[in-house]
Amino acid sequence: MPIKKSSKLQKILLVRNDNIGDLICSIPAIQLLRKHLPTTKVHLLVNSYNAPIVEALIPDWVDQLLIYHKTKHVGFHVGQVVHLVQFYLSLRRKHYDTVVLLVGGHSRQAQSFARWSGAPRILGYAPTNEGPLWKDGLHELEYSWNLVAYLCGINEKPPSEIRYPIQATGQRVGIQITSRKPGNQWHAERFSELARQLHSYTGQKSLLMWSPGNQHTVTHPGDDTKAIHILKGAPDSVELRPTPTLQNLISVLQECRVLITPDGGAMHLAAAMGVFIVAMFGQSDPTRWRPWTPRAKILQSPTRTIQDISVEQVMQAHSDIP
Repeated sequence: MPIKKSSKLQKILLVRNDNIGDLICSIPAIQLLRKHLPTTKVHLLVNSYNAPIVEALIPDWVDQLLIYHKTKHVGFHVGQVVHLVQFYLSLRRKHYDTVVLLVGGHSRQAQSFARWSGAPRILGYAPTNEGPLWKDGLHELEYSWNLVAYLCGINEKPPSEIRYPIQATGQRVGIQITSRKPGNQWHAERFSELARQLHSYTGQKSLLMWSPGNQHTVTHPGDDTKAIHILKGAPDSVELRPTPTLQNLISVLQECRVLITPDGGAMHLAAAMGVFIVAMFGQSDPTRWRPWTPRAKILQSPTRTIQDISVEQVMQAHSDIP
């Protein structure tokens, strides 16, 4: 059962150790926890790649970040093994009352962190955990929100948008080309044509954003080759803004009023920063992963193939933005 409002929880660990968009979608739940348990110490476990996203939540909503390195980000080597062993041991020494797995489903890695912490209470959607019943067809944000609402013993609907502490104030149009999922990768030629049409329509160059690096890099594949192709196809229509770090991405998004992007972490971050979104979905499900904002236009073809989304459709969605 949910805790009583008179109950005292001294220290809670929140676990969100996966991708950028997933972490962004958990922010309302984190803020809800602080609202209803203001004196409880809240620690948030994240991976080192995503940690910059939630640094802005300290100290208003999170007291401490626990940061670990994912093996797929740094590679498997002796130093990584030592790091993970030390990280697990440090969890045990924290003496948490409760661990909440802010995951819309079951994650073996998250479950491992929770069990190793030794906390007497684990909330999550795995069958062995305590928590609300799983419901199909919800947004990822709603899954984490429902876990914290259960913990706090409340029945409250999530806000209509994510309130991220850093907001965009610019007027530029951004084109973000990187998506890790092959089914969400639009062709470079389409992006070039889009940039040319946007330049003609707005009179401004679009800010071209991508994760730099080689596309074949195992730990962090990049889109340098694709960005070069887009530039060759629209040399007078784009301003290059590679985003090697999340701090760089946040900085560029602050200049934007509109972002055109495939489904991915940058889409969720931009939406949380107050940017208007034109989102292109391929195989991923907009019901589960759409940007959580009223300022979004969602495009997905009936075939769930992103290449079937035309430049004309994207331009029409952009022109519909107030």
